[in-house]
Amino acid sequence: MNLKEYMNIRLKDINTAIENIFDKSDIELENSFIEMLKYPLDAGGKRLRPILTCLACELFEGDYKKAIIPAVSLELIHTYSLVHDDLPAMDNDDLRRGKPTTHVKYGEANAILVGDGLLTHAFQLLSKADVKDSTLRKLLFELSYAAGISGMVMGQFIDLYYEEKDINFDMLKVLHAKKTGAMIRGAVRLGAISSENDSDIENITKYGEAVGLAFQIQDDILDVISDNETLGKTVGKDEKEGKLTYVKQFGLEGAKKEAKKVTEKAIEYLKPYKDSEAKNILIELANYIIERKS
Repeated sequence: MNLKEYMNIRLKDINTAIENIFDKSDIELENSFIEMLKYPLDAGGKRLRPILTCLACELFEGDYKKAIIPAVSLELIHTYSLVHDDLPAMDNDDLRRGKPTTHVKYGEANAILVGDGLLTHAFQLLSKADVKDSTLRKLLFELSYAAGISGMVMGQFIDLYYEEKDINFDMLKVLHAKKTGAMIRGAVRLGAISSENDSDIENITKYGEAVGLAFQIQDDILDVISDNETLGKTVGKDEKEGKLTYVKQFGLEGAKKEAKKVTEKAIEYLKPYKDSEAKNILIELANYIIERKS
């Protein structure tokens, strides 16, 4: 099975789980809010993070079905972060995944509540994971670590803090590791832990960190070479706002070389694991990250 085939199969389970997250209410007003919650979730996207969670679980010889709930919990948090990231007080975007952003569709106050709802529901959902209690505690820690003040939220804070200030390259790497990388790192760790056979989690963690950086470098590249329709969001914002990016630091070709170097490093981290279909697909996925067009 190759990456495309794997994604097509696993996405059915992931998307079915997402469709069944919210129970239909008997109250019309509550259903209208559920519709708002589903709007950014149904906008599509590659579901890269939940796919990574399933793959990491299988790399450790676990049943991927045990990773579905942790995977979807992570996707809820990722989606909330996009809703809040697009708000006027943050990046102020009106396009996400080729559709009007949530605050454009439903208003700013409702978009804030949608983000709040997705974030908190992620932990309610994760509490239902079919794992031992000791494993569940590990999963709850990993999800909150990736999403919170040690990870994504701190990354967003650093990004906002340096909007009107000069940021050096060392701090830029910290920003990327937290704002983008922490959730991808969290995705593979959640998968490994879900397998309940996670004796060697260090290398898959380093793989996730490297893939997360490669993802961000490719984002920097696409912000320069892509267009709104292909990317599904506004391009050229980094340059317009004078942000330091890998393209600005190394040039376009230099950024592409950095992405390739980081990807090769990610693949190196998989070497200690025994050969398997999951390992092969993780290698293919690492290469896909820097070849993607959106």
